[in-house]
Amino acid sequence: MASKDYTVLKPGVSIKPVVSHNEINIILSEVYGLKCTSLKELNGYDDNNYHVKVEESWDNSHIQKINTSGYTLKIVNSLDSEKPQFFEAQNELLVYLGKTGICCPTPVQNKTGHYYIIKQFSSGKHIVRLLEFIDGSILHQVPSSTNLFYESGKYVASLDEALQNFHHPAYDNHKTVWHLESVPQLSQFLYAVSDTNRKKIVEEVIEEFSKRVLPMGPNMKRGMIHGDFNEQNILVEEKDGVWCIKGVLDFGDSHLACYIYELAVTMTYMMIQGKSLDVGGHVLAGYSSVREIPLEEFKLLKVGKCRTKIEFTVVFFQVCIAGRLCQSLVLGAYSSLQDPDNSYILVTSKPGWALLEEMWVQPENALLERWKNIVESYKAT
Repeated sequence: MASKDYTVLKPGVSIKPVVSHNEINIILSEVYGLKCTSLKELNGYDDNNYHVKVEESWDNSHIQKINTSGYTLKIVNSLDSEKPQFFEAQNELLVYLGKTGICCPTPVQNKTGHYYIIKQFSSGKHIVRLLEFIDGSILHQVPSSTNLFYESGKYVASLDEALQNFHHPAYDNHKTVWHLESVPQLSQFLYAVSDTNRKKIVEEVIEEFSKRVLPMGPNMKRGMIHGDFNEQNILVEEKDGVWCIKGVLDFGDSHLACYIYELAVTMTYMMIQGKSLDVGGHVLAGYSSVREIPLEEFKLLKVGKCRTKIEFTVVFFQVCIAGRLCQSLVLGAYSSLQDPDNSYILVTSKPGWALLEEMWVQPENALLERWKNIVESYKAT
């Protein structure tokens, strides 16, 4: 049996790229045969992302035509850059998904026909990639609605369905600190959380996750998941005055995991976006309209022999969501210490802590009933 890859973020280590605009222009010209006309830095956590537009002329036999919307240049953090095989897998995944009709970024080959290079910068060696930019707005930028939350659940379920038959060996042992199964590793980064009460909640979540979630993981249905379906990675567009989901961005956290983890992560970020636990019910309803999940047994709640199983499922699920909230908040606090000028890192901090504090004291049956009622309301229409 192959050993797992436990190459993960270590406390106190800076991994973010340090790159000048001049270096970016040189990369575009020498590596991709493109001449930059405009350059805008995009949000990024540990990576550097840029929206670049280029001249109509190019010197790259692997580019058939210029993408008029421009390109996204991604310079990967030094830790993930140690695993180039993962980016080979990720590029294959994007090409595969594009053929299924899922709207996602298309990787661009460089002048030598490769989808990435490893380049030395002052901050270390970093993988450099180029993707076609997709026009649209991100969900975080538009007014929230129950329809968008429902559609986000439905879309990520369709995404999981589309990925069912995709496999690349590089994913078999791939592991990062952001994967939900890595929640116990948060204890190494807790020093970044100064509030004693908040730190105590995180410690409780880590303990519950280790006792109640991890032992059940091998028994849950698994497959390839996006892993970070959040309000910053969901592309939306307006149709007839209604905001609809157009596509999905950033597959940097894609991995093999329990499908229920995908749903938990999606519910987490949509609840942060909507600032309400009830939002989770709308996401759940959308997801379950495409994929069957354990909580589909809501209708059997009043049958005694099923109640224990249902309540366990909800506890399992609730701890998964709390675990993801803790990952976002603790790693956000840690990364902010490393990169204090990056405001994007703490975008979920205030609503995230409020949601975690509310959720962690919530009676399990009460949350179950709230979500059940929302799911059932969709079935009644």
